[in-house]
Amino acid sequence: MSLQLDEGTYTVTRRTESIRLLAKEFALLHFLYENKEKAFTRSQLLDRVWPLEYPVERTVDDHIYRLRKKLKRWDEISLDTVRGYGYRLAVHENKSVLPASPSTQDPEMQEAIHGLLRKYHLFGQGNAIQTLVQQQEALGIQIVPYYQLYIRFIQGDLEWLITTKEIPFEERLYWLLIFVHPLIEPANSIQLYEQALNSSALSADQLRELRILNIVEVYAEIGQVERARMQLEDTYRVIETDELVNFKLPVALAALYVELWGGSGEAVEAQIAVLRAGLKDAPYLREIGRFQMMEGLWLLRQGRVREAELRMDDGLDVLKMSLNAPLYLNAAYQILQFMGHHRIEGRLRSKYRQVYAEIGKSYGVPIYGQQIVDEVRNFLSPIPPIL
Repeated sequence: MSLQLDEGTYTVTRRTESIRLLAKEFALLHFLYENKEKAFTRSQLLDRVWPLEYPVERTVDDHIYRLRKKLKRWDEISLDTVRGYGYRLAVHENKSVLPASPSTQDPEMQEAIHGLLRKYHLFGQGNAIQTLVQQQEALGIQIVPYYQLYIRFIQGDLEWLITTKEIPFEERLYWLLIFVHPLIEPANSIQLYEQALNSSALSADQLRELRILNIVEVYAEIGQVERARMQLEDTYRVIETDELVNFKLPVALAALYVELWGGSGEAVEAQIAVLRAGLKDAPYLREIGRFQMMEGLWLLRQGRVREAELRMDDGLDVLKMSLNAPLYLNAAYQILQFMGHHRIEGRLRSKYRQVYAEIGKSYGVPIYGQQIVDEVRNFLSPIPPIL
């Protein structure tokens, strides 16, 4: 089901039926609809819908109540109370829909759409992917299951990723593993990553990506810089194939992260120069955000604290704009890990602890983070049966 929201008239339309809302009712619905299936606390909703105002939490309850009454006629949409947490907007399948659009049966159209999705994926344009997925009914397209899962991943929909019964756990494992890293200590992450590499649960592509990207940075964080460099040498040989050319920038970023942890200043500067040249021709939001964050780490390592803070904030802002939840959360986590390694305390450390906590809270980490870690660990290290 898709809604059209007109900000000029505060009108929401479904097919040919429209409902007029008050300004704040419209703003609340707009925010929840853009983040459908994701739960928010009353405080989070106050921050997003009533910025620079000072209403009480009861204000959210009142607006939810009025919206429910006005939207009651549309069975496919509901404003659900998440007990002990807050509210979310849910969309339900309507079995009595119109016949499928002819374009969903056209192979040329479907290939064009999925080519567009692949490009958006490459550029890190999570908002564009979300828009296509949300509007597939109106556009007459059908998104393949991979992107249905991927969109939940980049949205940071931890509740769905860990609780859904629509997709087997094995198919969600890789995406959950990526979220595990910023939730636990690096030494524990590396144990799970290595267990995953030795399991048969991941696909060949997932094993390759885990090996050439994700695990390298964790090796650096646990002090195994040489091992990280050896893995990077193997990676550079692999990505020379045309098939993996799009991995060059992410791998170059991993190499910079490794040098930041254990390399000389000359090595760091050389890798920064490589990335600056590469990003000129490939302005991808994900890579730009991570690069800016790492430039901030380099400034921090040099003791240029004020410049470092500004650059790290720039990187976090770009990652937030890319709507890629795991990279956004992981960047804040890596800043904290780097500060801990260099024994940086005081105001700056406190600030980024708060940033990390707020990002995590917005994705439900306090509720679902430990469950994700436990279920991934149990899956990869099953308890042997008692004989």
